[in-house]
Amino acid sequence: MLRSEVRKASISVNEIYPSIQGEGLLVGTPSLFIRLQGCNLRCPWCDQPSALAFRETSIDLKDLIREVEKYPHKHVVITGGEPFTEESLPLLVEELLRRDKSLQIETNCTLWQDAMEELAPQIHITCSPKAVAGWFVHPKIRQYAKELKFVVDQELSLDVLLKFSDFLRREVVVLQPEGNKKVFLQKALEMQLRLLEMGYQVRVVPQVHKFLGLK
Repeated sequence: MLRSEVRKASISVNEIYPSIQGEGLLVGTPSLFIRLQGCNLRCPWCDQPSALAFRETSIDLKDLIREVEKYPHKHVVITGGEPFTEESLPLLVEELLRRDKSLQIETNCTLWQDAMEELAPQIHITCSPKAVAGWFVHPKIRQYAKELKFVVDQELSLDVLLKFSDFLRREVVVLQPEGNKKVFLQKALEMQLRLLEMGYQVRVVPQVHKFLGLK
């Protein structure tokens, strides 16, 4: 990558903040979150509606990197919105990897950028398939994802989960009750038991940061 590319690049950011990873396989990890702006989907229960719209405003990538360097966190989570809608995502990823950051991208799995091909093996990609997209997962995301995180709501079914038997066999599937609601926690536990009877082990992980009163 040419350094001139970084100097000229800009990126649309909703917010940046420190917290812990409260979801999925890396739960509890101290993390710096970079929430990018803009999403190609509209999930009815989205808890980050401010990050959905695409905006013309952006900040210089070099300024974002300077902001990241103010924090001691080794683990950085790029979320959204949908990170793969951001043209400068590969540049951001490369800059963070150059600084020896442990990097995670949370994606709805529907999009891909070819410039991510060589970078993806170095990233913990969390793929969260969505009902509004017909549970579609881009083949490249499916190739590189380290975990599948399903939000358990009224739409999710056992048949949907069984379409991802390759991830089930690897034991990297997480069931996350929507909004930490009791009804969906019970549904997740019932799904977990059914899958266990089929020989598959999945994790039920609520949004831990919300229990702790964190962002």
